[in-house]
Amino acid sequence: MSVTFRGRAVARDVNRLHHTLATLPECRLLAAVTGAANVLATYWLRDIGSVQRRETAVCARLPGLDVTDRVLGIRTVKRMGQVLDGEGRRVGTCRIHPW
Repeated sequence: MSVTFRGRAVARDVNRLHHTLATLPECRLLAAVTGAANVLATYWLRDIGSVQRRETAVCARLPGLDVTDRVLGIRTVKRMGQVLDGEGRRVGTCRIHPW
């Protein structure tokens, strides 16, 4: 499953936060964005229980990060053209037309 955390950090800490967050092996996307929540990070985790553990670990390492929102992706049916079954196994392909 995937989880996207949105968070807030002061501008001077954003680069340090990103370097730390990017070292976590589950990290799949990390971005500095505009608005009140200026940090966005997406992780692929094994189960829903891992969400709280990941957030707790990240906040312990980065006290300057305030997590403001979490978005869970419970089931992914397609990843980069690979069609997945309920167990997450590849069962086919689907052409991607990016433009």
